[in-house]
Amino acid sequence: MDNPYQPSAYGSSYPTATGYVSPAFIQALAGTKPWVRLCSVLGFIAAGMMIFIALAMMATGAVGGMRSRGGAGAAAVPVIMGVIYLAMSVVYLFPSLKLWKYGSAILRLMSSQSAADLEQALEQQRGFWKFVGILALVSTCLGLLGAVIAGIASVSAVSSLSR
Repeated sequence: MDNPYQPSAYGSSYPTATGYVSPAFIQALAGTKPWVRLCSVLGFIAAGMMIFIALAMMATGAVGGMRSRGGAGAAAVPVIMGVIYLAMSVVYLFPSLKLWKYGSAILRLMSSQSAADLEQALEQQRGFWKFVGILALVSTCLGLLGAVIAGIASVSAVSSLSR
């Protein structure tokens, strides 16, 4: 009797692909395609709005810096915020692009019903979730770092007031 947990002669414990994808599986993925596309388009719109806001902030800072007596110092804050918004818009573009490619791969899978197109769709989805996971980790670490810095600044401010 064969052991189902023993690796196969091909070096994998997974069954070999037949190239056939069940209609129920395709239907399940097809049901997500409109929502995937919607989230992708909303991400592209958000990135575009952030670029517009970033350019407006930088222009406001530049014009304000020329008009004020403070010069370049007065323009620094809006310009820095504009650069941060530009960076954030780039961050929005990557998952939106992954979702768009995932939706396109689902569309190809719906017409071809091939295992290769299923693999491509799942690879795009994996890339999306990898990016989102890394972004969540980085955001959490930055939030914790910000909380520690704020706590240290608060203790420092209170101790300087008591002197």
